Amino acid sequence: MRGIERSFVVSGIVLGIIGMLLGLHMGITEQFDLAPAHAHLNLVGWVSLLLFGLAYRSGIAKADGWATVHFWIALVAAVLFPIGIAISILQQNPTLAIIGALLVLLSMVLFLVNVLRARA
Repeated sequence: MRGIERSFVVSGIVLGIIGMLLGLHMGITEQFDLAPAHAHLNLVGWVSLLLFGLAYRSGIAKADGWATVHFWIALVAAVLFPIGIAISILQQNPTLAIIGALLVLLSMVLFLVNVLRARA
């Protein structure tokens, strides 16, 4: 596995590990306030990025320059969104969570475009 699909998969694994460490920390300390951030880090970071990478690898989505744009938007979204959720919970400021959520949506739209482009 090379190229953009590898970038998606490796990034997903790294974010999955970070999400698991956050979950472990919450369990050990019995402080579950950040459970929504933990869940979104695992879902958007680990699951989505890994699935995107596998889709590019299999040819379901077209792996070209648009895939690279998709990767960077998806990676930034996967990092910013859970951080924004944590800030929203801890400081009652949802701004970064909103920006992250919009980037997650943009990432999925770009993925759809690349899937449709692969079919053409």
